[in-house]
Formats: sequence, structure tokens, C-alpha cells
Amino acid sequence: MKNHKEPLIIGFYGESHTGKTSLIERIIRKLNDEGYKIATIKKTNINMSIDSKGKDTARLSKAGARLVVFASPIETSYLIKEENKTQDIIKHIEQLGQFDFIFIEGANERQIKKIRLGNMEERENTIFTYNGEFEKLVEMMKANEF
Repeated sequence: MKNHKEPLIIGFYGESHTGKTSLIERIIRKLNDEGYKIATIKKTNINMSIDSKGKDTARLSKAGARLVVFASPIETSYLIKEENKTQDIIKHIEQLGQFDFIFIEGANERQIKKIRLGNMEERENTIFTYNGEFEKLVEMMKANEF
């Protein structure tokens, strides 16, 4: 970990097509280039899975496995076949490694500090509205000024 004992947890929210994923990608690239370690959570209200119908992992979960782990030479994916609260997901992430930042796209929880994109109604604990001030936002994150 570079600067923080505990990871700085920041949520991002806004209507569709406001650039949430693009902004998070830019931030990750910048911070990663500077040696920071980042974890991300992508949340959605849509009932969907990243698992593909007909693949072995989907077949195993359909058979009743509550946890399916897919491991290959380039990645390991944990598919937990139940909803987890954000705080529980964060605890799992912290057990998997040390991270400087945890970014949550689609954050709704009031205790999580959030960055708003676009004109969506402001949520509780919004700490910054992004209006293109990329360098300022990244510097605030690195300094933990939230």
C-alpha cells in the first residue's frame, strides 16, 4: 500500500451514459501508473450475472453450488450466487490483498463517500461533483482530502 493504512473507499454515481466507467478507468490508469493498488466494485439494480449460459461455471451454479471459482492462468473469478451487502464485499476484498483505493460504481449506501457525475439528484455523503476537473479529483484522492 502506498499511502493509506485502510483503503480509501469512494463511490461513483450518476445516470447512465454520464461517464462513470470512463472516469473510473482514467483514475485507475493514473493511480496505477503511480504505484497505487486499486480494487473496484460494479453495482447494478438489474438482475443479471456475468456468468455465461451453457458454460461450465453456469452449469455448476445451476446444479446448486453457492460459490463457483473460475481459475485460469490469467485470472481467478469468484461467483457467489447470492446478493452480498457492500460492506461484506469490501471485507472480502480486504482479505484478498492490500489496496489503497476501493472504487464502487453505482454506490447507494449512505455511509460511503460518493462522487456525483451529471445532474442526478445528490445522494447522502456526496463529497464531490465531477465537472471535468480530473487532476484536482485525483490529487484530492491521493491526499485523502475527503
